Amino acid sequence: MVLMNDGFGGTRYYPENSEISVLCSYFDQGHRYVIIQYLDLPFSYRLINLDGLAFLDKEAQDFLMEEIRSIDAGVYDNAELAGQIKQLMT
Repeated sequence: MVLMNDGFGGTRYYPENSEISVLCSYFDQGHRYVIIQYLDLPFSYRLINLDGLAFLDKEAQDFLMEEIRSIDAGVYDNAELAGQIKQLMT
């Protein structure tokens, strides 16, 4: 686990060198959010505001840039799942 910027002005611990996948995305108050999952740990999620992409670590930033067209097209949109995951994260 390493301490990294969380994309919201703070820091949190996330797995190092873990495979990442986009779990879901949603749109709220004019901003697109993405929840990614670190596959090395079963319940390791990270909420990212795409407006804060420049503040993320290089690994997460590179991964999201590869997926940005799909994210913007709404391929991963699932507000219900995002709400459930956000409750688990708090």
